Amino acid sequence: MTLRPGDGPVLFASGGIGCTPMISMLAELAATGSPRQIIVVHGDRDQFSHPFRAELAQLVAKLEDAQAHVFYELPVGEWPAERTGLADLRGVPVPANTTAHLCGPVPFLRAMRTQLLAAGVTDIHYEVFGPDVVSAG
Repeated sequence: MTLRPGDGPVLFASGGIGCTPMISMLAELAATGSPRQIIVVHGDRDQFSHPFRAELAQLVAKLEDAQAHVFYELPVGEWPAERTGLADLRGVPVPANTTAHLCGPVPFLRAMRTQLLAAGVTDIHYEVFGPDVVSAG
């Protein structure tokens, strides 16, 4: 998965270890001081299984117009109810001209794609990461 140059909004949505390429693209945007609107959505089991959790917070903080929406299925301790459960874009404002990059297991990709299409987003790129890679082909 490759981040194409541009100035339009970009969304990175990842599930589990699928955040690996997203962190790399986010780091590039932070290193170049990108002015793009950046929306990061990540879903994981809990705070302790979330790869690159600290890096995500640090990179988003470096970007002028970036926001992160993190969802945990079974959060440990206090966690906002609206961010508990599976990742869900319905409460996240996503402009229709957004370029979306998705990475994670097949069910996650299907759910994100469906929600993005419903929001009018059609520029969607994805990569399967997860235990169902073999069955996806």
